[in-house]
Amino acid sequence: MNGRVPPLAVLAAALTALAVGYLPQGPPGVVVERTNAWSPATKSRAYSLTVRTANGERKTFQVPVSDYDRCTRGAPYPNCAKD
Repeated sequence: MNGRVPPLAVLAAALTALAVGYLPQGPPGVVVERTNAWSPATKSRAYSLTVRTANGERKTFQVPVSDYDRCTRGAPYPNCAKD
């Protein structure tokens, strides 16, 4: 093994988190990217946002579909998720 976590394992962990209804809130920042990865094996979608934090770092994290729908590019996170 090369020490990397397989993408399928990451997706499975994200879907498990969605199934139990818990996703930790991401860091505050401005939304710079939105993705919704489709998994044909489970016939489900994993939603994520990427934000640029105050110190310029990019952070990507999973969100519920409601946060994904509310937070467009350029929106301040987490405020956009509360609207």
